[in-house]
Amino acid sequence: MKYLDEKSFDRAKKYLLDNGRELEKALFRYHFEDGSKEDVLSALRAYRNADGGFGNRMEPDFQLEISSPMSTSKAFQIFKELQVPGDHPMVKDALRYLLENFDQDKGRWHAVPPEVNDVPHAPWWHYDHENERVMVEAAWGNPNAELTGYLLRYKEFSPEEMHENLKSRAISHFKELDTLDMHETFCYLRLAEELDTSDREMIFDKVKEHIPELVNLKREQWPNYGMQPVQLAASPESPFYKDMKEEVGDNLDYIIEQQHSDGSWHPNWEWGQYEQDWPKAKDEWKGILTYENLKFLRDYGRVEKQAVQS
Repeated sequence: MKYLDEKSFDRAKKYLLDNGRELEKALFRYHFEDGSKEDVLSALRAYRNADGGFGNRMEPDFQLEISSPMSTSKAFQIFKELQVPGDHPMVKDALRYLLENFDQDKGRWHAVPPEVNDVPHAPWWHYDHENERVMVEAAWGNPNAELTGYLLRYKEFSPEEMHENLKSRAISHFKELDTLDMHETFCYLRLAEELDTSDREMIFDKVKEHIPELVNLKREQWPNYGMQPVQLAASPESPFYKDMKEEVGDNLDYIIEQQHSDGSWHPNWEWGQYEQDWPKAKDEWKGILTYENLKFLRDYGRVEKQAVQS
């Protein structure tokens, strides 16, 4: 079993604080030092638009300034992480954005608007006008299941008929799936946290059944893009940890091995287009991944120095 030693942790911290986005720096300080929730929300506010939604290149793989449900879902992940109440102005405005941008005719949110094609973006975020969606939306649950969860979490601020109908549709859709998609699964797991015990356990049980084909369990697969064990079991408290205990342990060793000499971790994907713009997006991802990997390692007790002062 490997541990991230003190010097390696300090290199990662320095890289993140010198090169990372303000959002990840605030999240790092919140989780590892004495940073406040308000500091995180202040950093998050930079991605907020006047319509209440979030954009402004919050997701580095599509550099869209205007709001999108997908970027707004990232903001809700942080609201949930910080347990921000539904009457907070940022949450109320973001909910309003979701309600106003739901496509009633198609029964879904569109992950990103067509304007994504006008800005640098990864090929999987290219908007297909014929099908009125981007590639990631081939799976209905991405991002609809996750966004349904946020309506349920803040149900006193969303129409009951809407969130109950969406919940029923999301559960029915999941039960009918023969195979599970990586990103759709993450969306359903976020929804599951807002459901009653029976529905939550149904989702957990089905994900467990599909672990062999859903998760890249072998070390030789990890240099390639795909779900890694620690992404599904983000902490020892995860319902999936016992099913992958050995693989998670090896995955954590692998993460430690992959740290670069400057302290950062790099994405294992590329755009293959917009060659002048990808390097900046890659740098943003390096900061995001450095923060996320430090948190994985900390939550599994794999950091020799658990907390440091600025």
